[in-house]
Amino acid sequence: MSSTASSSAAAARRSYTRSPLSAISRRSIHTSTPVSLSAAVATGHAAARGAIDTPTLTTALTYVSRRLLQKTKEHHTFIVTGDVLFSLFFRNKAATRAVELVHTAALTDKHKEVLVAAVLRAADKYGIERVDWVNNAGEVEMRDLGIRREDMEELVVRSLAQKEIMFSGDGMTLLAADFRYELRLMLHKLSRELEGGEGRVSRCRSGEAGEDVGEGVGMEDMVELVRRLVAVEGKGRSLRRAEIEGRYGALVFSDSAWMALGREYEKHFGEKGLMDEVGEPLGEDGE
Repeated sequence: MSSTASSSAAAARRSYTRSPLSAISRRSIHTSTPVSLSAAVATGHAAARGAIDTPTLTTALTYVSRRLLQKTKEHHTFIVTGDVLFSLFFRNKAATRAVELVHTAALTDKHKEVLVAAVLRAADKYGIERVDWVNNAGEVEMRDLGIRREDMEELVVRSLAQKEIMFSGDGMTLLAADFRYELRLMLHKLSRELEGGEGRVSRCRSGEAGEDVGEGVGMEDMVELVRRLVAVEGKGRSLRRAEIEGRYGALVFSDSAWMALGREYEKHFGEKGLMDEVGEPLGEDGE
């Protein structure tokens, strides 16, 4: 490892050990200390850096998985949330910025050290610019949004039951987070942006290698989520609003966001994919 890389690794380890998330995690069922490789991620404000193309990401995850098995002699399962779903699972993006983990079980201090070391080594080995390319930003975001502990527990249970594998290796499996959680989170963000909040709404396909991905709310990503819920889980039945509003109550979303998504879905597929609360499909005019 180069002297520059060694310095970055040392700094990352130092910020990891002093992360304020260690105190938060002791109140959570997910882990004793969520993986946090930088102080920026620990505060939920990681700087946007170079994107990781999907082949490189898969190769790096394979390395981390192998090291986990070699060093811990155990297989570990994590839930993954955020933008990476659209590069690893839906495959509508060619790159992502990070893998955001939600823990399903506590890691021992030794196992945490192994995971951190493997992530840092993979960044150096495969030319990944950000050392915290695996992090716990998803868990930080849940806390910042006021999501209750019970809802976090429900997310873990539902994600495990959903069993949608994004990556599987000898020492590690990554499962997609509950798709209804992901959709409601994006609807919440879209509502804020439509109402003049910060960020932007994108209707373009994003995530080409080298792009700064993950900024704003991608309408196309939301359409992908709805399509999955309609075609696979709903067996072609339009998605009812009550199905999304029935859980993760802190993530409030507006009528305008729901209707905008319904219109976008119909443009893509030529059919109505969303229903309002009384079970009527949303049309072009949102009625």
